[in-house]
Amino acid sequence: MEIDSFLRKLPKVELHAHLNGSLSRSTMLELQRYYADSGMTDNMNAFFDEFEMAAGDPRSFSDCFQVFRIAHNLTTTPSALEIALFSTLKEFQDDGCCYIELRSTPRDTQYMSKRQYIDTLVKSIRTSPQHLTIITRLIISICRHSPLADAEEIADLAIEFYKSYPDIVVGIDFSGNPTVGSFKDFVPALSRAREAGLKVTLHCGEVFNPSEVQEMLEFKPERIGHGTCIHPKYRGTDETWVNLCKSRIPVELCLTSNVNSKSISDYDSHHFKYYYTAGIPLVICTDDKGVFSTSLSHEYKICAETFHLEPSKLAELSLKACDYIFAEDMRTKVKEIISNFVQKNC
Repeated sequence: MEIDSFLRKLPKVELHAHLNGSLSRSTMLELQRYYADSGMTDNMNAFFDEFEMAAGDPRSFSDCFQVFRIAHNLTTTPSALEIALFSTLKEFQDDGCCYIELRSTPRDTQYMSKRQYIDTLVKSIRTSPQHLTIITRLIISICRHSPLADAEEIADLAIEFYKSYPDIVVGIDFSGNPTVGSFKDFVPALSRAREAGLKVTLHCGEVFNPSEVQEMLEFKPERIGHGTCIHPKYRGTDETWVNLCKSRIPVELCLTSNVNSKSISDYDSHHFKYYYTAGIPLVICTDDKGVFSTSLSHEYKICAETFHLEPSKLAELSLKACDYIFAEDMRTKVKEIISNFVQKNC
C-alpha cells in the first residue's frame, strides 16, 4: 500500500488538539455563513490568511497566541461551537483518527458563560450524529495568562462535569503563552482537579525555563505537551532530561507546530529523534491543525520521511499511543481497532 494511503487509513490516536486552533478554512467559512444567516455581523471579522501560519511565516512564536482570537470570534455561541466541534471531528475522522481527546479553554462570551461553553461541548459529544464514529473525549484547559480566579472557576467546572459526565470529560490541561504567568501559581487548581480524579497534561518546556520544567516534571502529570526545551541540546539541562527519562512521562509531540511557530528550526532538528531513540513514551499529535495547515496523517508522514520509519514502526507508534489515553476504559477497544488494521496491512 502506498505510504500516503497507508497513513490515512491507519487508525490513529490524537491526544493534543486544541478545538479552536483546529478549525479548517471550510469550517470557518461555514461559521461565517452561520453568523451571516443569524444577522450577527459583528462576528464576520475572520481573516483566514492571518489564521494560518505556514513554514516561513514571518510572525514569531508569541504571535501564534494572537492568532487564536480569529477562531474565538467565530465560536461565541452554543450553535457556532457545535458546528466547529462536529466539523473538526469529521475532519479528524476522515483522516483516519479513531480516537481523540479534544481540548478547549472555556470562556465567557456575549452569548454564553464558561459553564454553557463546557455544557455545549459535553452534550454535543454525547449526542454526536451517526456519521461521527470517532471516539471523542474532552480535556478542559486552563490558560496560564488567565487570572487565578478564572483558573479556579474552570477547575471547579471541570470537576463538576467530570463527576456528572465521566464518560466524556477525562482531563485538565495547562496551556497558553509560556512566556506569561507562572506554573506554580496554578498548582492548587490543578491539584484539586487531579484529586477529584481528572488526569493532567501540561504544556511543558516550550521556551527556555528549566526551573519551571523541573517543577512540572516533579508534579508528575499523566502527560506533557511539546517538551521542546528539556534535552540539553534543546536548551534543556542534564537535570531536566534525566528527570524525564526516569519519570517516563508520555510526551505529546507536535512537529509541524514546533517548526511553523519557530520553536524548532526544521524537521531534521526536531527533538523527536532523541525522544524516540531514548525510548521516551511519545504520541504524534497535531496541536492546531487549522493554524499550522497540517493533519495527523501528515505528521506521521513527516516522521516517516525525516526519521526513516517503516510503516510497521508508524503503526507501532499509533498502537503505543493507546497506553497514554486518559479514558482508561477505552484503551483496549482502541487497541483492537488499530491491531486489526495492522494484522491485515503490515
